[in-house]
Amino acid sequence: MGSFKINGLDSLINDLSALAALPDSVAEDMLNAGADIIEAEQHKTAKSMGVYDTGVTEGSIKKTATGKSIDIFPQGVNSDGNRNAEVAFINEFGKSGKHGKKGQPARPFIRTANEAAEERATEAEEKVYNDFLNGKNL
Repeated sequence: MGSFKINGLDSLINDLSALAALPDSVAEDMLNAGADIIEAEQHKTAKSMGVYDTGVTEGSIKKTATGKSIDIFPQGVNSDGNRNAEVAFINEFGKSGKHGKKGQPARPFIRTANEAAEERATEAEEKVYNDFLNGKNL
């Protein structure tokens, strides 16, 4: 009667179990790697699209960790007491004019920046994950 022998199956099962339990530190590093690229692109795009009258809104764009995610948005308030996120919203989507006044056209700097940075951010996150895998000899 023939026999069938497998070597290394226990090791493979252990390696796959380790992958299933991705350490929080690796997930955080992945998120930060992508967020750094997106944040920088939002600053750059805000300047290039004219969201830079005083620089307050553009300068307030920061990443903030909230649990297992990272938010990137204009934070704080400007000298007029308006939330920088509100000013960014108006820049992003524009506003209509009132009482015969000219409105403000949309300058979608956030969407444009996020789309421009998407591939680079994903690649940075993949690099962190691949470094983790290589550390496990996978």
